Amino acid sequence: MSSPNQPHIVVTGANGFIGTHVMHALAHAGEYPVGLCRRPTKGLVHGFDLENPGDYGQVLKGAKAVVHCAARVHGREDKATELADHMKANRDGTADLIRQAEAAGVPKFVFLSTVAVYGQNTSQEPIDIDHPTAPTTAYGKAKLEAEALVQESSMQSVILRVPQVYGPHGPGLWGRMLRMANSPYPLPMGFVRNQRSMIAVQNLADLIRHCLAAEDVPPVIQATDHADISTTDMMRALRHAFGRAPRLFPAPFPILWLGAKAMRRSYLYDMYYRSLRFTPTDCGWSPIMTPVEALKTCGPKR
Repeated sequence: MSSPNQPHIVVTGANGFIGTHVMHALAHAGEYPVGLCRRPTKGLVHGFDLENPGDYGQVLKGAKAVVHCAARVHGREDKATELADHMKANRDGTADLIRQAEAAGVPKFVFLSTVAVYGQNTSQEPIDIDHPTAPTTAYGKAKLEAEALVQESSMQSVILRVPQVYGPHGPGLWGRMLRMANSPYPLPMGFVRNQRSMIAVQNLADLIRHCLAAEDVPPVIQATDHADISTTDMMRALRHAFGRAPRLFPAPFPILWLGAKAMRRSYLYDMYYRSLRFTPTDCGWSPIMTPVEALKTCGPKR
């Protein structure tokens, strides 16, 4: 590894869904982003591993900031080791990165956290930044402990608590939503009047750019599109983006809930049919895309 010759911004997880957009947004703003990732990727520094940290001193030397996007996320977990695995990667791996960044004299650190630090919530009222934290998942618990380490560091830090991130080619539950939207089958998502706070990956990348450029931003930010959307409106926009007819029909919510519970997929019912709203933090930033504009980018380019 060799240190770039000019002031740069180090981005971890630079080849991931979020990291790729962050790299693009920073480069477009005239910055010099240097990406770290696990596996060999053209144009990026590989060998970055949260579970087995190495020496990143040369890359961090002279850096203006670190944007920490890399994380162990939800997946097929061994219940016996799930919490320990997430703590090792998301807490201890972050602690090592903080230590090395401090030793290299990096002045600023942006950390991507999650609204999972609040735990499960079924309230119709928006959750604000002062809402008590009570994570129920291993991922949320590890991220909350990592937040504390970030706040205790000597660097100027910004923590972004992020809800569902969506955009073209997104992974995980959002990838499932994209596959459903591009299917020819009717979907039981008609007349769903819930409200969901999310953030487009393009908006998140621009918010990170803003946090790095601004002189004074809050230390903890709830990152959203500043506009909520219902599942029905979201699926209509996605089906339109894929060039498909809406084909959405209403279905009794109790039956949908029982079906999801029987399949041990109650989280899908929560995502598609319940409301989950967060009050966006005022940090002097405005989204560059509305939800409808961002959803249009999820379809194939024409």
